[in-house]
Amino acid sequence: MTVIKLENISKQYRLGLVGSKTIADDVSRFWARIRGKEDPTLKIGVENKLNISDGKYIWALRDINIKVEQGEVLGIIGKNGAGKSTLLHLINGIFHHRIV
Repeated sequence: MTVIKLENISKQYRLGLVGSKTIADDVSRFWARIRGKEDPTLKIGVENKLNISDGKYIWALRDINIKVEQGEVLGIIGKNGAGKSTLLHLINGIFHHRIV
């Protein structure tokens, strides 16, 4: 019996829109961007980039296929940034985003 089956799974992140030091800062930046305001977390003298709609995209996972049968063991190894945590989050159903 198959207990985990992933077919053609890909996950892409857009850099530069979130990822400040705290969730509160990310939320503040998000609301400011929606209202067309300046980034409230910017240091004085730094250019406001909230209005820039294009960002750098990176693939965390691309065209992954996994099938695990009952009783089998799955090991996920790789270097930092290889997508291990992203894959585990997808398996656990944590991501509710549209999977690309």
